[in-house]
Amino acid sequence: MRQFVLGLIAAALAWWGYDKWIANPAHAGSPTNTVSGQTAGGTGLAGAGLAEMLNGNAPPLPAPAISPPVESLPIESGDAPTGGNQPATDVGELLLRVDAGDAGAIAHAWQAVASRQFGDEHDRVVASLAPRGDDFATQLAALGSHNAFLHSPEGRAASARTLTAAMALPDHEAVKAGSQLLFLMTRGRILRSDTAVREAVDVAYRQHLIRVDRWMCNPTNVAGARSYTVQSGDYLDGIARKFKKQGIKVEAGTIAVLNRISNPKHLRAGQKLKVPVAPVSAVLEKRSFALMLFVGDELLRLYWVGHGENDRTPLATFTVIAKQAKPDWTAPDGNVYAYGRKENILGEYFIKFGHDQYSGFGAHGTPMKDTICTQSSMGCLRMFDQDIKELFWILPRGAKVVVQATESVH
Repeated sequence: MRQFVLGLIAAALAWWGYDKWIANPAHAGSPTNTVSGQTAGGTGLAGAGLAEMLNGNAPPLPAPAISPPVESLPIESGDAPTGGNQPATDVGELLLRVDAGDAGAIAHAWQAVASRQFGDEHDRVVASLAPRGDDFATQLAALGSHNAFLHSPEGRAASARTLTAAMALPDHEAVKAGSQLLFLMTRGRILRSDTAVREAVDVAYRQHLIRVDRWMCNPTNVAGARSYTVQSGDYLDGIARKFKKQGIKVEAGTIAVLNRISNPKHLRAGQKLKVPVAPVSAVLEKRSFALMLFVGDELLRLYWVGHGENDRTPLATFTVIAKQAKPDWTAPDGNVYAYGRKENILGEYFIKFGHDQYSGFGAHGTPMKDTICTQSSMGCLRMFDQDIKELFWILPRGAKVVVQATESVH
């Protein structure tokens, strides 16, 4: 049974560095410097890097302290059926592939449904995409390898039924199922004008968040985590530093969110906290403008963002190297604008991304709210104020941020 597994992606984010990206750097503004050039090309982590790893052509990954759960991940190009074949143009050939469970053919069939490519055969194609069972895994497989299904009413209805199946599971299974579904829903194009598509994602995310709060953010649930007993005089920053010395990348905000702590100053001796051992990481799907925050293979948060104009944000794996509140901004012309100046476009927070080849990239707030879900920045990720505030609090220094671009409908 084909399933998406974010555990492999989370492990890759924590232990596997992208290399061999051949392109010129993009142009981006940051508090410290700017660079100019063009966007890098590539297939993203879900393409070449992860495919090589799964095929055994990449060096083995060092095992984390507690390995995240790993299932089988079908590697698809996102715009062609499996096996490298071209998308079928004959409805009979396509339906044979769909019936065989070819994820790429299923995705192409959903593309055909969205575009009504097969005219009078439309209803026949829709019928062929009906899942063979009511369980979540079967329904997820019937959605294909990317989010083309979201671009038709029939596909959104199929997605809604899959969501219902996911949320009918016990909390620990529902969180994993919701993570898989939302990851799939963001794999591919979602434009700012695709309001029905974004609403379908938002509905799924709101339901997923209920389970996240009950399961992931429950201090008594220590799956993929360690339990820590608060000592007299402890504070969250100090606790985070203890675990950082053990190689576990967390910060006060990470621990606070995962333990439902609203006031970090009010810890009590004897209080039990969970500290995640599974890596905290982020994935940006450029084509959908979705930034996803994971703990291991479980989706903790999803944000809509803007990114680089003319695809200036490169496909690469970055590392969070600094976080700055009330940042100054160094413009591309070299002028420095202090925090609070109207010319300063960074807002209240800046998360700086590091990379051997690219500099000047990061995530920040924006006064230009209508640029969210558009390509409009100089390369950085633009976020709503509340979203960047939360991400700044949760995402630790040293975390990986993967930028990838999955193609779906055109």
